[in-house]
Amino acid sequence: MDRSHDKDQTNLSEAMKILNIIANVIISILLSGPFLVLGCLLIIGSSEPSILPFAVLFVGLAILGAGLYVSCSAIAPAPPLQETETELARRHPSMKPAYARMIVSLPFLASAAYLLESTTVPYIYPFIIFIVGMYLFFQGAIRYLRNLHTTYIVTDRRAMKMYKFLWLNTTEIPISRIVSISETRGLFELLTSRGTVVVASGVGERQIVRMQDITDPSPVADILRRFLA
Repeated sequence: MDRSHDKDQTNLSEAMKILNIIANVIISILLSGPFLVLGCLLIIGSSEPSILPFAVLFVGLAILGAGLYVSCSAIAPAPPLQETETELARRHPSMKPAYARMIVSLPFLASAAYLLESTTVPYIYPFIIFIVGMYLFFQGAIRYLRNLHTTYIVTDRRAMKMYKFLWLNTTEIPISRIVSISETRGLFELLTSRGTVVVASGVGERQIVRMQDITDPSPVADILRRFLA
């Protein structure tokens, strides 16, 4: 019976992993699609040689390539738990702030393309707008990649933050050493049901686990507060 249960759990885990990969591939295509389409349209409709269409196309290809690599690599890290250790909560940072930055950047990029191809304004104006749009977009893209590889876990023994992409960075605090727990939410975080839970065992960066931008943070904070009682 136990073997059958373990096999079912393994199959479920593999199925979830495949679904996550498919979802991330779709997101990568959606993020790179506007750049690829816009770059191709600018190249086809351009009557004079210009670097902007090729720059937009290159950005789209770079986003698609990075997204495919990330989708096929190990994404959300999971710590090895001890046999007697029980996982109580697991969270990943919300992607809403990352998506918001990338969406806000699109009007800037579209405006830059329009000014360059359909008006006679000096090139400096669409170039500046293009730089602003790319800055906002890459801010969101970097945050998306960072959140994709970050995991927060609370067990009956410790609170942990794990980041694993090109390197592994783990911060953990034993439950017995926790001295304070705080929950913070800004206006937009309240509107989107997000927040940050800060667990501290002393002074210093290595003595703090900051669970940032997690969805529905109150249950996580309540679980941790039970150990302080």
